[in-house]
Amino acid sequence: MTFNISQKQWPALGYPSLSNAIFICGTVFLLYHIGVTIYRLTLHPLAKYPGNFIEKISDWPLIFQCNSGDRHLRINALHEKYGSIVRIGPNKLSFNTLGALEAIHTNRRANVKRAEWYKTIDAPSGEFSTQSVIDKKVHAFRRRVLSHAFSEKAIRDAEQFIQQSVDTLIRKMGEDTGSDGWSTPKDFSIWATYYAFDFTGDLAFGSSFEMLASEENRYMPKMLMGVSWFLYWAGFLPLGFIWRAILGSRLMNYIPGEAAQDSAKFFHLASSRLSDRFAAEEAAQANGKESRRDIFHYILRGRDPETGLGLTRAQLNADAGLLIAAGSDGVGLTLSATLFYLLKNPSVFEKLQEEIRTSFSSLDEICTPKINQLRYLHAVFEETLRMTPAIPSPLPRLVERGGLDIDGIHIPQGIDVGVPHYSIHHNEAYFPQSWSFRPERWLEDKEAVSLAKRAFCAFSKGSMDCIGRPVAYLAMKLALAKLVYTYEIEIAGELTGGGGTNLGPGRERQHEYQMIDWLVGYRTGPIVRFRRRGS
Repeated sequence: MTFNISQKQWPALGYPSLSNAIFICGTVFLLYHIGVTIYRLTLHPLAKYPGNFIEKISDWPLIFQCNSGDRHLRINALHEKYGSIVRIGPNKLSFNTLGALEAIHTNRRANVKRAEWYKTIDAPSGEFSTQSVIDKKVHAFRRRVLSHAFSEKAIRDAEQFIQQSVDTLIRKMGEDTGSDGWSTPKDFSIWATYYAFDFTGDLAFGSSFEMLASEENRYMPKMLMGVSWFLYWAGFLPLGFIWRAILGSRLMNYIPGEAAQDSAKFFHLASSRLSDRFAAEEAAQANGKESRRDIFHYILRGRDPETGLGLTRAQLNADAGLLIAAGSDGVGLTLSATLFYLLKNPSVFEKLQEEIRTSFSSLDEICTPKINQLRYLHAVFEETLRMTPAIPSPLPRLVERGGLDIDGIHIPQGIDVGVPHYSIHHNEAYFPQSWSFRPERWLEDKEAVSLAKRAFCAFSKGSMDCIGRPVAYLAMKLALAKLVYTYEIEIAGELTGGGGTNLGPGRERQHEYQMIDWLVGYRTGPIVRFRRRGS
């Protein structure tokens, strides 16, 4: 028996045309997102909290804010509009209260951990740095090892290397003078950045980057800025595990854009510097010479008192990039902002000049421990860091199983919470006249000072705060004290670095130093001139 079945005997399968397939997929996509939007606005655990409509339903506004550098300003505007708690993403809340700061950061038993965003920051290096590691036990181990490098003894040993860069800065600021003794105009934000890179390189890797004296390595600040900008917004992209895998692979070599390419280059540069320092250490040991007592000396020899272990080479590589970024950005930005505020507030500047010039009789006397006894100098830096914190936006923390109570509100598991430093530093409840530069607020009423100190978080708070804070303060105090002792300083033309009505929302205040928040803060100005005292 034979079968002769023609094609027409088969039922039509009804395959859709390409246009119909696109229509169906588009409809499903649209309905899905409509459903998600309705859920996030009505049934989501955060639906009751205030915020802008678009930020309640999508993280893309956050990504664009990181890209533009205005994240801290947008979040602060939300707090000014809605109050102490605002929804800044579908699963994100921001608080600007002391209660939140203590519940999330100060409390060492807080039921939170670093959010997924931190996984992206060090993805190109292939290993977490101490400031981005998420596991609390691993972080505690890393801190215990690193604490040797930031002990009082280690900082005393570090001072000689910082002083070398300070002296170079002092010399460079007095160059290119005219017949009246005044130097040519200088963008101090650039020179402060060079200074910060130089002493950081000297402390961390055994040799200065020599940016103050030479143009060879002056490409590095721009590279770091691009890397930080790229990783900042990339860390909030959806499907983060895919992007992190790409960032840690050779595929980065094929991603267009200078910032993407610089990510791999920056971490390679840090690793190369670390290798050079290892080689110098081995050579010193082979020749029976005493090791150079810089930060690396103490990190290399640091051991966890609980386990007896030190850091691995991969961990040291990751922390090498951290040392460059954290050391150079915070100090450079804060010195620039401080000089801006001093020039904008002449009475404050005069008071600081008097304290410095009457406390020392020569440049050689400007050193520890006496530099740390200048109360007004310290208050000036506290006020600058309050007005313009180097990290102004929230450091996100993920609420773990069991939830977290903040200001009497229960926050469920899986929510990102944070306290924007910029916003809490301008909360009138803790800092009256918060938009005014008043160093005296740190010296007057004891109760007010105590409250201000509790709410101050420029270096974060708690067990995960910035371990390098003592070095940063020392480097800033030495540089500013020697500059003020040596020179008269004046504005060159108009005072640059402040706000203006043409700079966008949140940047209208002319008396406030402006920074672009790209994790590393982009800034410009003030442009100033220097003249040696008595000339």
